[in-house]
Amino acid sequence: MSVIRQSDPKLWTHVDDNEYEAYCKEKGIDPEKYTTMELLTIAAARQTYDYSFIFAGTGLPMIGCMMAQHTYAPHGMIIMEAGILDPKLLEVPISVSEARGGYMAGGLSNMADTFGTYAQRGFCTFGMLGGAECDKYGNLNSTAMGGYYSKSARDDGKTGPAVRFAGSGGANNIASYADMGLAMMVQEKRRFPEVNEYVTSITGSRGPIGTAEDRWHMGLFRGSGTTIVSDLCIFRSSPETGELEMSEIYPGVDEKLVKENVSWELKTAKDFKPFDTPAHEEIKIARMVCDPNRIYLGRKTKRDLAAEK
Repeated sequence: MSVIRQSDPKLWTHVDDNEYEAYCKEKGIDPEKYTTMELLTIAAARQTYDYSFIFAGTGLPMIGCMMAQHTYAPHGMIIMEAGILDPKLLEVPISVSEARGGYMAGGLSNMADTFGTYAQRGFCTFGMLGGAECDKYGNLNSTAMGGYYSKSARDDGKTGPAVRFAGSGGANNIASYADMGLAMMVQEKRRFPEVNEYVTSITGSRGPIGTAEDRWHMGLFRGSGTTIVSDLCIFRSSPETGELEMSEIYPGVDEKLVKENVSWELKTAKDFKPFDTPAHEEIKIARMVCDPNRIYLGRKTKRDLAAEK
């Protein structure tokens, strides 16, 4: 397998300039200026490489996978947990079981095949996920915050969870079988605690590598580090400690803002570098190919809304 990224725009899906100008005019958006969600999408795609297997979670990760397939990983194979293998996505599916996700797929099967035949046998390079919380080792919570058990099941007088999410779905399995975790999240301090209230998906090593807290000692025979793509920067696991470190920072973002929006003492990676500004071609593809109806890319974060006031 070739570890390359197809960085030549001539090899990417082509978007006509005139059509793009008309599209931006119709939508009332700046042709050159990217939004936070577009930045997240482009940043996630840049983490992938061609001929890799990308197991996609529901939601924003679907956009990231689609962007990768139309740019840096045109031969990347997408796996969708409902049983879809290697689709050529023309429209972003709303879920991993939606019919649009099956367009020109190499196979339409079931969960037993996606998890048992593909993922468990090692055909899963990236597990692209989202989450509500991310701890300092990159483990994800998409289950509950404020406790797990309901009030009726507790004997301490406390109420049940303040927030209960949809839960794991296939996220735990994807994270467990993937060679590398790759998660997309909006970064807020409350969503990046030092310790998650609940661990749904063991995406990174829960402690220094080589100790009783790493993935191997938890029975997970595959995987090592993880990459978290936030709306402020890129985090990667330290090979020495397993902790997330700030690896790349986006244009115009202050390091202080990144560090204020995590709950642990964030370190800077040895190979830290600025993130290259999204290219015009990347923005065109994100908008017109991946999400022309702006289902995901039209969303705004709390930080975006505060900046507009």
